Amino acid sequence: MNELLEKKEILTRDEIMEILKIGRSTFYKLIHEGKLKGYKDGNKFKVLSASVNDYISGKMKTEIW
Repeated sequence: MNELLEKKEILTRDEIMEILKIGRSTFYKLIHEGKLKGYKDGNKFKVLSASVNDYISGKMKTEIW
């Protein structure tokens, strides 16, 4: 798994975008849809690394190769 997920409990938008290889609009879509659980700290979003792990696990279960 990604080093950031292992080392940090709370991740920033840019870290999430790097880990998931997604763009900014996709990040905000995932937050808005509740697929990533986060909170706003001032004008920046923070996301728990556990939420990212849950999202990845859910995608692995639903994606068919």
